[in-house]
Amino acid sequence: MYTLMKPFLNIILLVCFLFFFTKNIRAQDSQETGKMKRNCIKVGTTSLIKYYLSYEHAVAKHFSAGVMASYNTTLFPGFTGTVFTRFYFSSFDKSGWFAEAKGSYSYFAPTTYSDYDDDPKSLNNIPILHGEHQGSVDYRYAGISGGYKFVLSKQVFFECLTGIHYGKATFGSNDTYMYGPDFVNIELRQYNTHDMFYLSGPGYPFHIMLNFGFTF
Repeated sequence: MYTLMKPFLNIILLVCFLFFFTKNIRAQDSQETGKMKRNCIKVGTTSLIKYYLSYEHAVAKHFSAGVMASYNTTLFPGFTGTVFTRFYFSSFDKSGWFAEAKGSYSYFAPTTYSDYDDDPKSLNNIPILHGEHQGSVDYRYAGISGGYKFVLSKQVFFECLTGIHYGKATFGSNDTYMYGPDFVNIELRQYNTHDMFYLSGPGYPFHIMLNFGFTF
């Protein structure tokens, strides 16, 4: 278990280190950022979580910290809360590259099933699943990303980033199977909730984010 969680714990420690490190730097950067707008609100979408809203605060010229709330409407509906910190290679209020570290907690409630028919009679031999109920998935993860911020005006910006994340999901005891978006594959293993979560759901380790923001 420790081996599986070690990368997750290392990234969480990195997030905490960067967050407290930025607070020490703020006093040194105060003169340079005196007139800089320090806050922004962002809305957007990701490859894994469909909608999100976030708040970010610049604690120094090159460093920021923020929080994000997300809602997933896909195969694994649910909510995610995230804390993150960033390093801007140019400046918080200018176009340029940045690096990000984050830690998140998610709760998903997909439609799952507890059993199946050994000899399916349905069209295309799709497995007939039984015991439908609302599943329960707790997911804790951390990640790192890199991206570019395009400042469009004094208050409006657009940014895109991509990265990787790693975490551990806990499933309900009877959340064994679920129907995916593709019903033509007749192999039962393709309907395993655990595998679907990590291969095509929120547990997939790569992510892309696009968002628009307003600085104030």
